[in-house]
Amino acid sequence: MFVQKKIIVISFLISIVLLSGCIEDTENGNPVNVSNNTSSVSDNISVSDNFSLDSMVIVEQLPDGYEILGTLPISDYNEYSGSIVDAREGAYRDTDNLDVFLDIIELNSEQAALELISNYQSQYKPLAIGDRFTTIHFNGHDATRITQYKNSGGTQLPKYQVIWNNENMVFNVRSNSHLESSSLELAKATGH
Repeated sequence: MFVQKKIIVISFLISIVLLSGCIEDTENGNPVNVSNNTSSVSDNISVSDNFSLDSMVIVEQLPDGYEILGTLPISDYNEYSGSIVDAREGAYRDTDNLDVFLDIIELNSEQAALELISNYQSQYKPLAIGDRFTTIHFNGHDATRITQYKNSGGTQLPKYQVIWNNENMVFNVRSNSHLESSSLELAKATGH
């Protein structure tokens, strides 16, 4: 019940911003008309261009059966980079009612984003059989699928993550499902 109220409040606040038709440019104090903004978010996702991680972590075109539970700031990636500007996590539920997380980390440069991904991947040991890291392609770019195995009732089940960068932003989608599609569908839905 509390989660439903929270979603309603977040949806209401987002609706107010979208219906207003403008957002204040905090640097210059001038309103910025976003209805005439023809640049694509995926072309230029700089936070300084009136886009925030809060708005990016909320996926507008969710895959069928997915729902957003909420967003929050995170510091989980601080051990992998000293160049983090901001980081947010969106919590979702997939079609099997399992948690899926979308983490978006803004860094101060594209090089720092690449280094964070490399440092993050270095925490994983090679698998005894198969590949831990697999390059996959979606939304016009390459990403890395990370496979790890968790023991569930005496059976080793795979868990999947998809991690990639777009300029100075790192995206990491993690799922509690043993189905690769759970994380991959949300990753594709980001549009990045």
